[in-house]
Amino acid sequence: MKRFIPLYVLCGICATACVDQNYDLTKIDTDNIAIGDESSRFEIPLARVIVGIDELNSNDQTPIDELFNEADTWLPTQLPDKDENGSFILVQKLTDDPEFVKNELLPELISEMETDDAKLDDVTSLLSERYYESFAPLLPGVTPETFQETFKREFRDNELLHEQLAEQVRSLAGNYLSTLDMNLSGLSYDIEHIDISDDIVNMLTDNLDPEGTPDSRNTLHIAGTIDNKLPLSLTATPVLTPTDVTFTADIAANRDGNEFPETQLFAEDLRTIVRGITIEISVALGKYYPGKGFERGTDTDTQLQINLHLIKRGGLKFDL
Repeated sequence: MKRFIPLYVLCGICATACVDQNYDLTKIDTDNIAIGDESSRFEIPLARVIVGIDELNSNDQTPIDELFNEADTWLPTQLPDKDENGSFILVQKLTDDPEFVKNELLPELISEMETDDAKLDDVTSLLSERYYESFAPLLPGVTPETFQETFKREFRDNELLHEQLAEQVRSLAGNYLSTLDMNLSGLSYDIEHIDISDDIVNMLTDNLDPEGTPDSRNTLHIAGTIDNKLPLSLTATPVLTPTDVTFTADIAANRDGNEFPETQLFAEDLRTIVRGITIEISVALGKYYPGKGFERGTDTDTQLQINLHLIKRGGLKFDL
């Protein structure tokens, strides 16, 4: 279920009483009160968008964890690239570079199956579950119940049959990895009216520098962070319709607090956002870290959490 949690802005004005009888308070002009100056900065929470694991599906609606769980089996444990988060594969490289899959990944997969019992068990289990019939010509008379034991024995011990079985594994693995549908279907979230009063909107926008002002000091920006529990790095591009406000951010895998860039708003942008918007998010996948896992059926079903806030620079003006 798609969820959002608006965060309401609470603004309080504290007045200090003056009891000195020598002051005539009726002569004080209270039409406009200013807080801060050109060097001031104010942050105001705006909204939170929560993306659950069930919302992350490929274009053909395959759940993202199912998509990559099979890829985990076909990928060798030792990958050519590594960073501080672990070994990874560039997702787009799987579909864009068939020679990389053929000449680097598949030989490593077969080699690992030859020497690592756990990897052989994983691959054989997948073959038995989804690809049993593909091996019927090579293993005639083998039943589903005896397939795994027979495949492992013939793959390891039968020199004549080994290469034929390996070639069929290479064909299945290569086809899956190179045609993986890794494009996530569009994410869309409706945020209804945000409970920010007209007075507060006016306070935030009344003294904004006009668009195009060089070295502007009185500005309003939308910014935020994204917490990413996925074993995938992402490039996310939210669009706030019906405004023209959009921004793009690179999101590291398994990391909280990834920052969105500050994007400038003008008065009408904020008024439109407060009345209600749709946040449409396009996502491109970057690095995938096999074995990190996807959190399903746990307290951390939330995979992405987007926190948006406003940044007002310059003084605030409001009427009493």
